[in-house]
Amino acid sequence: MRKDIRDEILDAAKALFIAKGYHGVSIQDIADAIGISKGNLTYHFNKKETIMEALLSRNGERKHHAVPTTLQELDDVFLDMQQAIQCNAYYFLHHAELSQLSPKIAELQAAAYRESMELFRQGFINLHASGVLREELFLGEYDCAINALHMTFIYWQPYSHLCKTDHAIDGCRRQAWSILYRFLTEKGLLEIKAVDKHESL
Repeated sequence: MRKDIRDEILDAAKALFIAKGYHGVSIQDIADAIGISKGNLTYHFNKKETIMEALLSRNGERKHHAVPTTLQELDDVFLDMQQAIQCNAYYFLHHAELSQLSPKIAELQAAAYRESMELFRQGFINLHASGVLREELFLGEYDCAINALHMTFIYWQPYSHLCKTDHAIDGCRRQAWSILYRFLTEKGLLEIKAVDKHESL
């Protein structure tokens, strides 16, 4: 039995965006990939921007993390974010451009950022309470670190693409830990060694 045509369109579009980039794919390309007419496709999605909006909305149904209470749990969040970059390379390569395609895409990106920001803020509070993160040296220092984490994960893909780095995507997690390393207490440094035994940081 054939699956829902909208899902077929979205799956085909995502595969093509990954292979050719958002700007390298036309509506006709997507229609051809699943063997339907351009008119049939535009009945469901009237333009390419609405396909991207639907893909991002579907991504909104992604796994939601519990607020981390240990450095291992924080590392699990980093690993999932790294995996999201690998699975959605087309999106991260053109992140800034995509926000200009439509107000809905811009809002979906902003909503994802707000959700992630709150997750990290509450996580930092938990980790500080458990003694693995030091006090802020100035008001808002944690927020500055969280912003740096977001920029690392969001822009690592285009950075790696432009610089042609060998470590590519897996380097973004190491970069994230380099941001947080200066916040670790002695207890945190011991805990991160335990994490490092399971994952190469």
